[in-house]
Amino acid sequence: MLRTLKGKIMTAIIFALIIFNLGLSILIYNTFYKSIKNNIKDDMENISKFSTSTLKYSSMVIEDDSKVKNKTVYEINNNYDCYVGLYDSNNKLIDCKGNVLLENSIDNILESSKGKSSVIIFNIKNGLISTYIYPVYLNGKYDSSLIIQKNYDEYYNSIKNTMTNIISAQIILFVVIIGSLNYFINRIISPLKKLSMEMKKYGEGKDVDKISVRSKDEIGQVTNSFNEMIEEKKKLENISKDFFNNATHELKTPVTSIYGYVQILEEEDLNSMDEEFKKRAVNRIMLECGKLKELIQKLLEISRCGVRKKDIKQEVKLNTLILDICDRLIDRSRRLNKKFIANIDEISILAVKEDIEHIILNLIDNALKYSKGKEIYISLKKSDADTFIFETKNKISSIPKNISENLLEPFIKYNEFDCNMEESISSSGLGLYLCNELAQKNMLTLKYNIENDEISFYLSSLN
Repeated sequence: MLRTLKGKIMTAIIFALIIFNLGLSILIYNTFYKSIKNNIKDDMENISKFSTSTLKYSSMVIEDDSKVKNKTVYEINNNYDCYVGLYDSNNKLIDCKGNVLLENSIDNILESSKGKSSVIIFNIKNGLISTYIYPVYLNGKYDSSLIIQKNYDEYYNSIKNTMTNIISAQIILFVVIIGSLNYFINRIISPLKKLSMEMKKYGEGKDVDKISVRSKDEIGQVTNSFNEMIEEKKKLENISKDFFNNATHELKTPVTSIYGYVQILEEEDLNSMDEEFKKRAVNRIMLECGKLKELIQKLLEISRCGVRKKDIKQEVKLNTLILDICDRLIDRSRRLNKKFIANIDEISILAVKEDIEHIILNLIDNALKYSKGKEIYISLKKSDADTFIFETKNKISSIPKNISENLLEPFIKYNEFDCNMEESISSSGLGLYLCNELAQKNMLTLKYNIENDEISFYLSSLN
């Protein structure tokens, strides 16, 4: 039982309730017992006052001392239904009336008082018996000791019954509280039990369902977080599945093309084959191999981006890096009859240099590859003290909406084929996706905007 959360809670509550009820019972018992003793003491004092008054009055009307004492003992016994005894200074009985209930108590109380003080003794065995001694003084002199012994069973039993009823009520209330707590704790931790079961299934790789929870407490928050994690896991699984399917398709396309041309070249007589076809076939095989190599390289880079977590960040001078990449691509830009128009501020950031270099190189290379205009605009500016914006802008052909809205997703691509074989090779559709992943890894954002047949890419620091 102590191994479960419910068991621990119930054990703690039961222990606390037992301690509370035990303490309450002791307090009630002591209160009642103290009240009983005070009430009996008051009763005994009233009897002693009555006795003293009777002695004084009788001594005034009766001259015989023995008759006075006999009358007093009789009156007390008759009025209070108790044992009454008068003892002299030597503890010898002068006169008595009624039955002695406890002889030992009388002997003990005489020894304790010694005719000087009033003493009361309570004896609880089969009931409650009170023994009270009171020194009697007449005319300023000690006369005798009055002993009263009375049975308070009826009063004591009524109090005892009250205590029994209280304890019974406590036990019933204790059982009701435990039952109620058990019910409410079961309801409270029910989502936690379901969460534990689902997490166990999750750990075993089984399908996990969302857990319905209405509470807004800590358990509800944890359960909602688990539900969100499951939803996110399903999304990631779907993304991974789509990514794998697309990657398989992209790999299959060039392989099929290469295999087709190779099969033709193998089956046909190369000497009798048209030279133009052979040249076209070889060029196509080379280009498809280049595409295959590029695709595999991009897939490896994406995998490396997901696995590599502890790259060392360093200060990167963006202006120097951008100008260096432009210099590397200058010959290609001239061959394509395009030029860079750059506006570069001096800016340094803390990032993984290889990642930033890959992003900028890919963005500028795409601008060269797909630009329909001669100018490619490149800018790097500070937006404030801690942020920057790197932008590339160039003319493009019209792109379908379903593609233009998802350029940063994997395997999203749009190619226009023309007579130029180099430009007709389709892209892998992974370049911008990889750039976005690398940007997020370096706490940067990559966005784009298409307007009036112009596309702009923005790389900026997070605000």
